Amino acid sequence: MRLLIVAAAFAAMPAAAAELTSEYTRNHVDRDCEIVASSPDNEGFWVDIRCPGVAGYTYMIRDSDGRQSVTYGSSEHSSMPTFGAFNYAHPTVEWRMGTLNGEVVPVAAIQRFSLSDGDGEWTTQILVVSKVAQPDSVGCIVGYVSANEGGSANERARVVSDQAAGFRCGVDEPSVEDKIRQHVPPA
Repeated sequence: MRLLIVAAAFAAMPAAAAELTSEYTRNHVDRDCEIVASSPDNEGFWVDIRCPGVAGYTYMIRDSDGRQSVTYGSSEHSSMPTFGAFNYAHPTVEWRMGTLNGEVVPVAAIQRFSLSDGDGEWTTQILVVSKVAQPDSVGCIVGYVSANEGGSANERARVVSDQAAGFRCGVDEPSVEDKIRQHVPPA
């Protein structure tokens, strides 16, 4: 009986949850990306930048007052929360590819962010794992992984990304590792 329950649970999983693979992009904002919107004169500073991704998908960076947020997939602006501390997104994105409706598409993205401490030093690194917005659905943050301890962080982020296909944006809470909880914006 237990075997039947486990088999039924696997059958109910979204197709993209099975065996995700990785593809990478590395963009230099000044060379590879385009500004799509910016703040009017004398109204603070913000800029929305679109960068190429994989399989025809793009991602949007919102740069505002020394803080960045990134939204992946079908979106015309960045709608993700950002960190309270000054931060920046690193140029490499790991796209987690899966099969959705018979096509191989990015279902999750992993990107490293560096955060500044009170003295202006870039002391904290966090891997942000996001669900990629599809033409018929929104994207959101699935989890935050502490990246200060090296290579094992990438593996932990991939485990979190495996949940992206079934993650319900606006309903499910992103996972947050305890070491970085104080840096993460409230859900």
